[in-house]
Amino acid sequence: MDQLFAVDAADVAATNDDWYTPRWIFDAAGLLFDLDVCAPVAPEFRTCPARRYLTVLDDGLTAPWDGLVWMNPPYSNPAPWVDRFASHPAGLALLPAANSRWRGRYVSAADGIALLSVQKEASTISRGRCHAGFGRPDGSSVSYPMALILAARGDVAVSALSQVAAADPYAAGTCHVRPR
Repeated sequence: MDQLFAVDAADVAATNDDWYTPRWIFDAAGLLFDLDVCAPVAPEFRTCPARRYLTVLDDGLTAPWDGLVWMNPPYSNPAPWVDRFASHPAGLALLPAANSRWRGRYVSAADGIALLSVQKEASTISRGRCHAGFGRPDGSSVSYPMALILAARGDVAVSALSQVAAADPYAAGTCHVRPR
């Protein structure tokens, strides 16, 4: 797709849609992703261990996806991201457990799901693990106001999903895996 003018990282403002995934989720998953499809533009906000990152400048909705992906898309309009994730064979995605039309497609496409909470306080400890909230563009850490659905596609992601569920005090190890 041709651009009318060049855009670089300095031109992209942080928005209320920026919810930087807490590092504990990736620590619990124990994965190195091939691609983070919705990465923050600023590298200092990237918590996902990935070989490559697509930012808003790369348009992760239209750019090619390959391998094991991580997706924490903009929550203001997740529907197109859900559809793209549903067509990709391997990855983990994190979205609010919102009562929205896209939720059924999201859950139906998953090989496994877990409900997670993201606590604000880093001092919240369960089973010896700290659970920090989402990072925000201003450097603060906040809880998300509702439960989140972590969805997995593919065997590697399903295995990681169970590890994340076990690390979260809200999920307490509970996850659902689609029978094969």
